[in-house]
Amino acid sequence: MAEDVNIVIIGDFKDVQNHILTEELIGADITDVIDDVLDHYEVASRINAHNSKDYFSELLVKLIKNYGH
Repeated sequence: MAEDVNIVIIGDFKDVQNHILTEELIGADITDVIDDVLDHYEVASRINAHNSKDYFSELLVKLIKNYGH
């Protein structure tokens, strides 16, 4: 049987923070969210998408600052 997978559309920081609180994510689950944002940042960097790259960079900074990862 397949695992349940939570798919979240990455919005602004408040959307991500709300998802973390609503789903009561802790520890490794929050790290997974941050890793997903990092993946998006890396893709944006590779394709040289300046607006997206800056957006995900700022989101990563806020997540790391708030969740200490």
